Amino acid sequence: MRADLGVKLEREGRDVLAIPVGVSRHEFVLTKLAGLRKLPGHIIRDGEIEEWQIDGVFKHEGRLYLHGPHLDGLFLEEAIQKSFPAALPFLIRLVRALVALKHRGLGLEFIQTDSIYFLEEGGILFLPRALMKELRNMHPEVYRLRVFESINHPDIEEPENGLSFSLAALLYRVILGHYPFQADTDEEIHNRIRHARLLPLSLIEPGFREDLSRQILAGLGQGVTPAPSLEEWEEILAACKQEGLHRDTTEMEREQIRQRARKEEEKIGKAYRRKVFWQKHWKTVGIVAVAVVVVGGLTGSLLKNILAPRETIGFSPEQVVETFYQSMNDLNHSLMEDCVVEGAGKQMIRAVINIYVLSRVSLGYEGRTHVIGADEWDAQGRPELSPPQSVFGVTDLVVLQERGEPEPVFQVSYTKWVPEPGPEPGADSAGSTGLSEMEGPRFAGLEITERVYLKLDRNDWVIYRFEPL
Repeated sequence: MRADLGVKLEREGRDVLAIPVGVSRHEFVLTKLAGLRKLPGHIIRDGEIEEWQIDGVFKHEGRLYLHGPHLDGLFLEEAIQKSFPAALPFLIRLVRALVALKHRGLGLEFIQTDSIYFLEEGGILFLPRALMKELRNMHPEVYRLRVFESINHPDIEEPENGLSFSLAALLYRVILGHYPFQADTDEEIHNRIRHARLLPLSLIEPGFREDLSRQILAGLGQGVTPAPSLEEWEEILAACKQEGLHRDTTEMEREQIRQRARKEEEKIGKAYRRKVFWQKHWKTVGIVAVAVVVVGGLTGSLLKNILAPRETIGFSPEQVVETFYQSMNDLNHSLMEDCVVEGAGKQMIRAVINIYVLSRVSLGYEGRTHVIGADEWDAQGRPELSPPQSVFGVTDLVVLQERGEPEPVFQVSYTKWVPEPGPEPGADSAGSTGLSEMEGPRFAGLEITERVYLKLDRNDWVIYRFEPL
């Protein structure tokens, strides 16, 4: 038995189950835990429930312990370190006990591997939950990560869904030898639980049963179906015992699965790094974007257009119109600003600026941008894109002159391609934080027709009005 778990000790001539406190100050513990000591634990045995009471506090070999009546057995923390065939019966006993507690109105809110004790004579002891929660906070972080944080979702409020997550994490641990989400700090493990997409067990282990793989991912909140109920977990674990974990496969099929797994693992790793980056730096990116819009708009529209010659100097009205739209494919917002006056097209220019800033951040962080110009994509035959690539810009541009001088008017039709954020995998309502966070090539082509009005400004033709048609 591990030194930081409950242990059998002798106290005043009788055996007791001694639970380490994690601190050595006797007075502190008496004050902190005085009320909690009175709360009983519960023993589930043969469908019956009885109470188990903490008797007191004592010091043994320099360590402080809470103690209660001794019962032979082992903790959940020890059971899950066994091989799958040896650990499975303990998980089955655990689920049955959780169902019994649920039906008696004593359901747990969380699972903690140092507070569930499998009795050698049968049954399970659940140590007082509020007390164990307090003790957990007295232990080092590395201890909390092992017995609690790795198997409990930080955000789930509905208790049964939380228990389903814990059972899925425990089964994952028993099958693969490690928890699905691992890290060195509370913050990082919470980030992984919230944002990391898991590789299905059917890809991790070629031949692993597809149905069981889906059920485990559903329990971990990453499936397309709801998390299994406690009663459904009874059936799932019974099927594990009866059918095993694997199906028959050929060597060719296993190799194909391994190749798919390598590709998926690379994709998942990149997606997680993007999500964490945006979570940590979205404020900075937002500030940069605002700065670019404000400063770029101010200096570009006011100073540049007033003091410096336009890049469109000498352009015909038709060339100005074509340049404005084609510049969207190159994210050249400065050239677009040279084509307009009086705030015309400001929403289109602002969209280009936002895409430009996000693509530059992606380029700096990952060494590449995920935004492809619509003209380039169109020239390649509009190929299917790999996640998280997307398309932005204009194709099928047609510019028809309706009126000439003194103020030319053109009718313009085109297809505008814009990224379309989609839901995160395994999340029910996660929004998109940026283009490079998209999990798939989500974009839409919008058919647009509008009328464009031009006039002379400092001897240059410029657009001063867009009229949607």
